[in-house]
Amino acid sequence: MSRIFLIGENTVISTEEGRDINTEFGMIPSKKLKGKRIGSVVKTHKGIPFVIINPSVSDLFKKFIRSPQIITLKDLGSIISYTGMNSSSKVLDAGTGSGFAACVFASIAKKVVSYEIREDFAKIAEKNKLLFNARNLKIINKDMGEGVKEKDFDILLLDLPEPQKIIPKIENNVKIGGYIVCYLPSAIQVEKLLRSIPDNIKVVKLLQNLEIPWKNDVKADILRPESSAILHTAFVIIMRRYPSASKKSL
Repeated sequence: MSRIFLIGENTVISTEEGRDINTEFGMIPSKKLKGKRIGSVVKTHKGIPFVIINPSVSDLFKKFIRSPQIITLKDLGSIISYTGMNSSSKVLDAGTGSGFAACVFASIAKKVVSYEIREDFAKIAEKNKLLFNARNLKIINKDMGEGVKEKDFDILLLDLPEPQKIIPKIENNVKIGGYIVCYLPSAIQVEKLLRSIPDNIKVVKLLQNLEIPWKNDVKADILRPESSAILHTAFVIIMRRYPSASKKSL
């Protein structure tokens, strides 16, 4: 069943089509939503206006069911940009977790296949897949280390504590010239990875993203950094697969 999303002032609400919406701002009966188009304004019984929208990734992020820690938007942006992910990309993902990264990738890429060893996490990811309407995302409840049948992936994301144990088993599923990305919270984990990667896997970018939001109420003469910031979350290690006998430029 499809969902309807509405946005108010700093608030996103959603419901399944045909259901009433009950919020702290008041109730919107389903009959008020029937036949409404994107951009239509509807009011709660308290007179609070909401606009029907096509949700963005950041809107869906607010409604996402979470269990394990997710890859943040700031880090996903780097992964997408530096790998050149696009509508023709085929993406392989290990460590689905709640499925946020896989769902975001599915909103961009042609196809995403995501492996999750834990059944409880895989079930949460399946629910989030419905929220994103990610029909091009396949979630597999299995250890990727046991093997992957499909080949010719453009991008591989490993959100695992010891990705160096998986890379030798899975690198042949990635195209020559394709990207292998690891997401690791600890510098010690990064060092272990760098000491262990095969000779034909070359690191092209190792980065840490820091996000400092600003207060911006110019009417009150406020324009300054907020007291809280999203600083270290994890290291993003972006690597590229070369032919086995060479690291020559592609």
